[in-house]
Amino acid sequence: MKTSTFVLMGILLMGSFASTRAADPAGASQMAMAFTGVTVMTSETTGVCIAYWPIIGDFDIKSLFAGPLFGAPVADKEHAYLIFVSDWTMTVLPPNGAFNFLGMFVPGEATIYYSNRPDLRDWRDPANRSTWGEPVAKFVRSAGLFQSADEGVSGTVTFSLTLTSSSTFTMNGRPFNFRTLIPHGMTCFETGIGDVESGTCVANGQGQ
Repeated sequence: MKTSTFVLMGILLMGSFASTRAADPAGASQMAMAFTGVTVMTSETTGVCIAYWPIIGDFDIKSLFAGPLFGAPVADKEHAYLIFVSDWTMTVLPPNGAFNFLGMFVPGEATIYYSNRPDLRDWRDPANRSTWGEPVAKFVRSAGLFQSADEGVSGTVTFSLTLTSSSTFTMNGRPFNFRTLIPHGMTCFETGIGDVESGTCVANGQGQ
């Protein structure tokens, strides 16, 4: 066999290995994804969380965000191929000492949308999501307690997301399905300041 054939086989094998890395399941409690985003308030106690993901498994930034033709990808909401959307309702609880604002997010649902043309999304009406892309993963979201010591300006919340459905799609030429990465869903640890939020999500184990 010619040396060039060995080289070609090596390249193909390396490419095959790289294409499966992002699809390898995350171990239980292993950090699988990280997000940042905004909340659009629809009333004093309701809103829409819109987040994007700088980290999803082992995908690189180029796989997750669009950019100019000859420039680097831009890691923001407007260039994200994948966005997370969740409508939420909060029940305000009595304060507890230094925690002068406590808000309980009631259980709800969440969806991840994929679009290979994020520039075509229309953000003007958060209730109209017809341009936001294809729903590629749906979750049931647990309740969560928002805890703040500055009257709700900033605080933290933890919530779990159980994956209820997902579909395979192609991202940067590679097939991907969220059920492969987080088959049992994930638990997210979020910090919010004003109308912006950021956090990390760890994979749930079976039965969580």
